[in-house]
Amino acid sequence: MGIPFRFIQCGDLHLGAPFRYLKSFGRSLDAAMVRATYTSFQNIVNLAIRQRVAAVLITGDVYDGVDHPLEAEMHFVRGCESLDKEQIAVYVVQGNHDPADSWKRHMPLPKNVHIFSSERVERFSLLVRGQEVAGLYGRSIDHSTQYEDMASTIHPLRSDPFSIALVHGTVGIHEGHDQTGPCTLESLRSIPIQYWAFGHVHKRQIISDHPYIVYAGNTQGLHRGESGPKGCYVVDVSSRGTVETQFYETNAIRFAEETIDLGQVKSVLEMLEMLRHKKEMLRKSNISILLSIRLIGAGPLSEMARDSKVRATWIEESHAEETGKYGVYIIGIDCELGSISHPSIAPGMIRDYVKAIDSMHTGIEALEMIVKARPEWKRLGTHSRLVTEAMLQSAYEKARRDGVRLLQGNDHED
Repeated sequence: MGIPFRFIQCGDLHLGAPFRYLKSFGRSLDAAMVRATYTSFQNIVNLAIRQRVAAVLITGDVYDGVDHPLEAEMHFVRGCESLDKEQIAVYVVQGNHDPADSWKRHMPLPKNVHIFSSERVERFSLLVRGQEVAGLYGRSIDHSTQYEDMASTIHPLRSDPFSIALVHGTVGIHEGHDQTGPCTLESLRSIPIQYWAFGHVHKRQIISDHPYIVYAGNTQGLHRGESGPKGCYVVDVSSRGTVETQFYETNAIRFAEETIDLGQVKSVLEMLEMLRHKKEMLRKSNISILLSIRLIGAGPLSEMARDSKVRATWIEESHAEETGKYGVYIIGIDCELGSISHPSIAPGMIRDYVKAIDSMHTGIEALEMIVKARPEWKRLGTHSRLVTEAMLQSAYEKARRDGVRLLQGNDHED
C-alpha cells in the first residue's frame, strides 16, 4: 500500500506565442490575446495550489521557439516561484519548439524546477511528506534527437511504487504534427510504465487506460484550428495505484466552430438572428470566445452568402452587439456550398484550380508517389507502414477543399 498523491499534467504552453490570422477586436480583447498564453499558465499555477498537488508535470514546449522573449521566461519563472512557495515540484521535458540546446536562460529557475537531461533518460523521485510515491522518467529533446523514439529508451525500476514517464513525442500518426519522437502504442505497452504523460500533439486525448497514455493537449489555442476547451489534467493516484483523471479548462480565450445550414435560413434577418443564437449558446461569463461559422447547404441566401463582402458585413453587425468585457466574436464565416465542388460550375480561377489538382490524382498509386517523394516520408522510417490508403485519400480531399476555400477569399490560413 502506497501513499495517494495528485499531480497536474500539462504541456505545449508555447509561452509568448502570438495569435495567428486575427484582426483587431478592440483594445481590451487585443490585450487579452497578447497575454493569453501567460494567463493560461497562471491559471494552471492557481489550480495546482488550489488542488494541493504534489507536482506539475510539463511535457515540452514551454516556450514557442528558440528565440523566445525574455518576457516569456519571466512569466514561467514567476509561476514556478509561486509553486515553490507551496512546496509544489515542477518537472519538465523540453520539446521540439524549445529543445535543450536552445534554452539560454536569462533568469535562474527556482529550486523546485527539475529539467530532464537530453543526453540520457533521467529519473527523479516524486516525494510526498518525505516519502517516495513515484519514479519520474524522461528525456528532453535536442536538435540531434528530435526524430528518435525517446520512449523506447525508458526502463523503470522494479522497486518503483508507481512509475510515470514524461515524453514529448508522437504516438502513431497524427495529421498536422511532425513525427517528433515517434513511437507506437505497442512499444509503449511493452514497457512497465503505469502512466505515460505525452506532449506535442495539441489535441487532448486518453489513448489508453492500461497503461494510461495521455495527451493533455495545449493549454491555450492559438488559432481557429485549435477549437474547444484547452487546459490540463489533474490526476489522482490512489494508494493501490488506480488512476483517475479530470480535465480543467485553463485557456484565457477559447476558439469555437459552428455550422449553419442555409436551407434553414430564409432571409438576412433570419441569418443575423441565427448568428446571434449561435453566439448565445457559447457565451460564458468569464472568457471570450472567437467563433468560426461554416455555411453549408443551399437556400435563398446561397448566392448572397458567396459574396465575401456580404459575409464581412454580417460579421461587423455581430461585433457591434458585443459591449462587455467578455464576448463572443465571429472571426470568420466560411462558405462551403455544394455548387463549388464540380469543375463545370466553378468560376474562373477556382475552375482552373480544380481541373489542375484533379488531373494530378489518377489513383491511389499517384498519391503514394507524391507522398513518398516528400522528405518527411524518409523521417517516418518503419512507421511509414502505418500510413493507409484511406489516410492518403482523406488528405487529398482535404487539400482540394482547402484550396477552393482559400481561392474564394477566406481570410484564414491553416
